[in-house]
Formats: sequence, structure tokens, C-alpha cells
Amino acid sequence: MISYIDESLDGRASIYDSNREGDRVLVALDVKNLVCGQSQVYSNTAIDYRKLLEDILDGRRCVLAVAVDGVFYDERGRDVSRIFHDELKRSGFTVDLVEATNGHGKQEGVDIELSLVAFGLADKCDVVELITGDGDYTVLIKWLHSKGVRVNVTSLRRNLSDRLGCSADGVEIADRMPLVRMRSRDAEAE
Repeated sequence: MISYIDESLDGRASIYDSNREGDRVLVALDVKNLVCGQSQVYSNTAIDYRKLLEDILDGRRCVLAVAVDGVFYDERGRDVSRIFHDELKRSGFTVDLVEATNGHGKQEGVDIELSLVAFGLADKCDVVELITGDGDYTVLIKWLHSKGVRVNVTSLRRNLSDRLGCSADGVEIADRMPLVRMRSRDAEAE
């Protein structure tokens, strides 16, 4: 199924070719979707979140850059991922934490929280830049389109849902962006 998306993406211009200087932009990062996809496909990677944000904004005005993530607390009540969340904050993101629903890494509500942020800011932005590959966001995209808001998606190639890629106005493959140094796990096996 990914080959269908890949073929359609290869013929598309980069979403950055259609940016308009006066655009008001909401950048919405589904943290676990990007991080889990990264760790499943690549090893020895380091994403420069500041560069990711700068590249996506491409000089346009940022209404809000929000990173939504699930949170677990240690025995002292501290966020176990606080160092990573602090890195996101230093990179320019507002970090919105949704408490994990169990101890097995399950986080419910991140996509709902991210969607609620987009709903709340739809009248204040021209473009929503979603950083995710999760097909659940197609409902959000449809609603944003009904409000006249364009939606672009940035995702890892292997993590991109067919439905999401086809619903978005533009798709950028993060694997191609010069914001990370990635080596595929498949390359390690060779």
C-alpha cells in the first residue's frame, strides 16, 4: 500500500514550493508517532527539532508550534521524559502532555488533544503543518478543509498512512529532509 503513496509523492512538488510568505501557520507535532517511527526504522539518529520547525515554517509566521506527547511520571511525580520535553521547548515547541493511560506505553488522547488545538486555532491560521503519519488525522484534515485551512503533512516514509497522504494538500517525507542523520536498520543488516 505504501508504494501507491510513494508513487504519488514522487511526482509532487515539495510542499515548501507552495508556501506563501504571509501564511499564518500552526505546526502540530504528534511526538510518539514521529519518535516511534524513527526508532523502528532508523538507528543512531538525532532529529534537530529546531531545524525541523524552521524548515517547516520556511519564513512564515508561526501562530503556535505545539508538540503533543504522552507522559509517564516516576515515583517522585516527575515526567520521565522531561529532558526530551525540555529539548522540544528549547527548539521552539510548546509541549502539551497527555497522561498515559497505563504503564505499557499506551497513550490515548494525543490525537484528540492535537485535534482540539487545531480546532481552537483554525480561524487564526491559513495552514496547519501536521508532523505525523497517523491516518486518524484524516478526520481533522477534512474538517480543516471545510474551514478553508490548508493542511500539509511531514512524516517518515514508512510511517505515512495512505489515507493521510492522500487527504493532505502536501506531503513532505522527513527521511529526505536534511534535519536528521539517519541510517536505516535495513542498511545495518547488509
